Amino acid sequence: DVAYKAKQVSINNAFADMTQLIEGNELKALLLCGDDMATCESNSNALKGKDSIGQVVNVGCPMVKDFNRFSENAEEILDSCMNHLAETIEMSVEKDGLFNVIIVDSTANKIITSVFARTFKDFYDKYDVLEKGKIIILSAMTDRSDEWHENFLKSFKEKVLLSDPAVYVEVALYGTADDDFKLLLVSEHDDIVNKLKVVTKSVETTTGLESEVQLINGGLWLMQDDFKASHPYSPDDYDKTSPLEQWKSQHPLGLQTITQMETKGPLSKEWVRNLLVNAMTSLSVSSLDLIDEEIQIQEYDDLGDGCVLMATWSEGSVFVLWDGRGHVDINLFAYEGLDSQKVKHFNYLFRSGTTLSTVLYDEQPRGFGRVVSYKHDFDPDVEPHWAQGK
Repeated sequence: DVAYKAKQVSINNAFADMTQLIEGNELKALLLCGDDMATCESNSNALKGKDSIGQVVNVGCPMVKDFNRFSENAEEILDSCMNHLAETIEMSVEKDGLFNVIIVDSTANKIITSVFARTFKDFYDKYDVLEKGKIIILSAMTDRSDEWHENFLKSFKEKVLLSDPAVYVEVALYGTADDDFKLLLVSEHDDIVNKLKVVTKSVETTTGLESEVQLINGGLWLMQDDFKASHPYSPDDYDKTSPLEQWKSQHPLGLQTITQMETKGPLSKEWVRNLLVNAMTSLSVSSLDLIDEEIQIQEYDDLGDGCVLMATWSEGSVFVLWDGRGHVDINLFAYEGLDSQKVKHFNYLFRSGTTLSTVLYDEQPRGFGRVVSYKHDFDPDVEPHWAQGK
């Protein structure tokens, strides 16, 4: 497990090595600073000496020092910070070109990163600031409680970079008791896994720490406008022999519904039984062919706090399970005459006079031969449309 205690020199070296995930040298980095600008400047100078980094631009907001989000001018301070970040970044882009690397400095906090994220969202198309295909965002998590590092990078990937092959990566770096941290990165690169193996070895050599890639989370699929497939496929391109055999083998016989109800109000065995008797009146004799057939309700209450009620007849059955508290399951089956409307009416009558509410409802055809079709939808003499020839 990561101890979350780190030496700044190890963090700076790891940051520099991770930029090797991007092709080319002389990369331009944006260092997001916090209140301690002197320490941030020192970290910036350390990064400038690395081979892959050609320029480091320090960006921060002095006006958020000792920021109190409950103060009267809190919103004004945040707006001022966002404008300051936007102006600083725009001036740097106009002067020296686009950025390749964004580094969250150890002095930064969740206030500055939140404003920075808003700046990108409100002011920029990402490629007005970042060089397409050559982007990496880095942060080091040196305290287990600082989850905002993870949240910031994940949010940046999802709301700014958006598309595949953007990935979020967590790399644990293990060393001595005072040099142990988690490196977080977001990269816009199409070969992150293979390159990450090489780069983490470089980090180990430079820092003397052991590395473990703990998470790689990819982005959304890349949208391709006006995409044209090299070979569009239709149902006629697939062998329909096996699915058609399955279709013809089915013999739907009836309909089964499962309903789960719950309440915070009182229930009892006698009450649940009366509810079932009341609901059974909705199952009309004519529709279920129950003429002159007496339905007996059997009760089982010798196990647990609740009870099981069972009513069966020649053309169907209903089982009610009460858990002794606030949960009721209703399993209803019939060969003929049962449809969604009749089940809804049954359930309505069952919960009448109670505070029961339906939390789950499911229905499925029942029969044999791997049934997937409802009885009223199935005609064995008619082929499904997908099996018909051109």
